Amino acid sequence: MAIRVAIVDDHRLVREGLAQVLGVEPGIEVVGEAGRGEDAAALAAACAPDVLLLDIALPDVDGLTTAERVLEEAPDTRILMLSMHSEPEYAAAARERGAHGLVGKSAPPETLIDAIRAVAAGEVVPVEGALSHREREVLALVADGSTNDEIADRLGIRVKTVEGHCERLMAKLDLHTRAGLVAHGRRIRSAEPGIPLLADDAESDGRPD
Repeated sequence: MAIRVAIVDDHRLVREGLAQVLGVEPGIEVVGEAGRGEDAAALAAACAPDVLLLDIALPDVDGLTTAERVLEEAPDTRILMLSMHSEPEYAAAARERGAHGLVGKSAPPETLIDAIRAVAAGEVVPVEGALSHREREVLALVADGSTNDEIADRLGIRVKTVEGHCERLMAKLDLHTRAGLVAHGRRIRSAEPGIPLLADDAESDGRPD
């Protein structure tokens, strides 16, 4: 049987492009489309897709919230998020909301097709180098312009520990300067605000570093 795929993206050209690419792929059938997050759950319930391609940055309801709603209405649907950004923290946030993977919109068609087949088969597209809770906290504070001393004081950890987190962040995100790290954190916030960078104090894991 063909893998039934539905597409939710607010850009019509993106939806049509995806439908065209997938429509000629053996064993994949596009069964529905929608342009708004608020329509995604109804679409999934009506079309019963095996895989829902879901834009993470929808303008009405963000893709992360939409994913949760879809799974409430159609729990057997597996969700593959689409994003302009494919950094690990996006994939990790999508996984936390019940999605089964994330593919960057700049990825080649074969990458998307492989991910669809993997997700439909019950696999989870792996998150490589995902950021830890503490690393997301440090990244958020770096993006706010905090110094290492200020971050250490805010999080109750040593300055050397902060320095180590910053080094690991730059390695994971393929960045080479503090300015690049600041810009990256700010870009995440402005481009897709549904991604949580800094948890509330009450949600802290309580670990010293």
